[in-house]
Amino acid sequence: MTSPGFNQRLNDLADNIAKDQELLKEFEDCLRYETNPRVKAGYRRDILDLEQSVQQNKLNYTKLRQELASTPSAKMQAVGSQLQQMDAKLNLLLRSQVEIYGDLSQMRKDLLNRYDATEQVVIAAIAQQLNQNQLAITQALLNAVEANQVSELQMQQMLVVLEERIPALPASQSAVAEIIKSPELDAKHKLKVTLPIIPFLIDYEGELELGSGFNIKSAWEQLLAKLRRR
Repeated sequence: MTSPGFNQRLNDLADNIAKDQELLKEFEDCLRYETNPRVKAGYRRDILDLEQSVQQNKLNYTKLRQELASTPSAKMQAVGSQLQQMDAKLNLLLRSQVEIYGDLSQMRKDLLNRYDATEQVVIAAIAQQLNQNQLAITQALLNAVEANQVSELQMQQMLVVLEERIPALPASQSAVAEIIKSPELDAKHKLKVTLPIIPFLIDYEGELELGSGFNIKSAWEQLLAKLRRR
């Protein structure tokens, strides 16, 4: 025999599952058409919260199922089926989130590999806060500097502007100021070490597009213009 209130608890559980299903569909629809990795990664906390809700619903379902000595009703079976479907869909979403974070981890390692051990200490904390787009654009800019696609004058101009903007950086990145002022390093080396801080000074993601059409001259001019306006 079931306990008093069994049917009400089953109805409440069904209502909670229905709400979670609506939320899950919203996440699926948003992530299906979203191309910005930063936005995609931002859904992780919400998806984890939803997973906790689903796990609680599964626990409540198990408790209700244990009260039944007979074959579950059609409603109980439907609730169990819905929970299984949600579990499978959530696992897919969470796996896609892990892939995003995995890509980020590798991109950060690739960025650090461009520097020596001493510089990596400075860059590591900065790289940890860059998202996928910012890392990709930073790498593209570094490639241009290393391939001598940026003139000495352009590098000097950028360093002057960056030095002016350093007070706006968090205190934890004060080591960057020492690098820019160092008389022992040439402009190219200074710029390589300081380029990763640009995302902290300006938001350029919406304006600089990567791909075959990436124009280093145009990108450089946009960066300088935005830095000077701040």
